[in-house]
Amino acid sequence: MGIDDMILMYRSEHWIDPWHEDGVQYWDVGMQFREDVGAGASFGSIQICVADQYRGANLVESFDNRSADLYRIGRTLYEPETGDLRDDLLDLLALPGKTIIVDRVTIDRRLRGHGLGVYLCGLALDYLSHGAGVIALFPGPVERDDHTGYEQACANLGRAWSRIGFEPYNDGTWIIDPGLTTLDDALHHERERLQHHRWNVTFCAEERGPWPYSTISALTMPKSAPHPQPSPVSQKPSAVRQYAIAAASNDEA
Repeated sequence: MGIDDMILMYRSEHWIDPWHEDGVQYWDVGMQFREDVGAGASFGSIQICVADQYRGANLVESFDNRSADLYRIGRTLYEPETGDLRDDLLDLLALPGKTIIVDRVTIDRRLRGHGLGVYLCGLALDYLSHGAGVIALFPGPVERDDHTGYEQACANLGRAWSRIGFEPYNDGTWIIDPGLTTLDDALHHERERLQHHRWNVTFCAEERGPWPYSTISALTMPKSAPHPQPSPVSQKPSAVRQYAIAAASNDEA
């Protein structure tokens, strides 16, 4: 199976209650293999937030209600007191609009090391990017640890996310401007690189409720195209704090 045998499944919730906070919409995107009946066994997931400052009183507070990670990114992009996008960030963007934040990416360990998770996440971002002004992520754990090799792991993951156009913005947060062709061009390049990758996948059917449920019992990679080293992360002017922090939570990408 190759990338054309993979499907992204999108799920979100819209609360009808008029008092429910809907300034931050949360998407759960499943990575699944295509089988005869459609979407089959799952091999990963992506969690993405779409934030609209005109649908919430203060998005930074909304992020804080979700998680510490989102709050860290939110206060980097927005003024905590007003909930407005920071002026220096507005100056960097082609057009104003919603903010998309990658919260978490996970993928089966047997599929790691080829940039597949980053590519599929990029496809999901492109799919959800209509009306967006900026796409952001914090490619690393919010809190540091004393793990040996942590800095090198962070740098490697930063380069991995730079493959689809992410660049350092401030305080560990990386961004893409969806108003430019950066993401589209990067996805085209990544598809060319991955289109000849092949995996041997064995599925196992399980009975769960009225319908059979498919899981992956074996997965190997007999053939792949060369995986070139990521290009160095582009440098920003000194006015922009540069970070090469990449997520232990995203190291599976």
